[in-house]
Amino acid sequence: MRFNAAMSAVVAGIFLVAACGGGTDSSGNGSTTTTSNSGGGGSSTGSGAPSCPQTTIAGGDLFVDQQGPVGVTLQSPGGLSQYTLTFLYDNVFGISTNNAQDKWGSTTLFGPGTSAGASTQVQLQPYTGFIHGEQTPSTFPKGIPVELWLTKNDGNQPGPANSSSTASIGKDLNGHDAWHTASVTYAANSTATVTFFPSDMATFSVTLTNVKGAGSPTGPGC
Repeated sequence: MRFNAAMSAVVAGIFLVAACGGGTDSSGNGSTTTTSNSGGGGSSTGSGAPSCPQTTIAGGDLFVDQQGPVGVTLQSPGGLSQYTLTFLYDNVFGISTNNAQDKWGSTTLFGPGTSAGASTQVQLQPYTGFIHGEQTPSTFPKGIPVELWLTKNDGNQPGPANSSSTASIGKDLNGHDAWHTASVTYAANSTATVTFFPSDMATFSVTLTNVKGAGSPTGPGC
């Protein structure tokens, strides 16, 4: 069988395309490359590595991921010169006791004038007022809920303009626990960034380690 010049050109073109691996997929779309955050904090390009997308939730919840302390790093004081940053936690978590809503632990972090980059480890302070001699753990147990609350010390009564927190831990804080407006950005490796007053021009933010919440990424490597 003989090919004329035109047919030979068509056949040659078919073999050229096949050799180069070009063209479209079966859906008719061009091939794409996906870049996503991997569990190790880097990126992968079409490698099939697990994706750990970050999720931000206003008033997001937080709990201790693994038994041990919670790390806190000041990312930015947002230009505030007078403020109180409080770390609250349920110090009777998992213990049957009367009026559990009246029992919690708290510590104040990063006083005014603290520079960005400062870090600390928050440890559980045992509660000693149990009637029947129950004992709190020596460190934060897995799953214990925590809350961060920032107050601008502007001389006014607490309100949405000067108080911002993550989700409530269910304690009776005398009516002050009402403005869960802090945004929580959940990331891989049990980390989260909390941004208080996110709608302000200058925002106050901290990063936490050993915490998770409803928006934390899941799956291998996350």
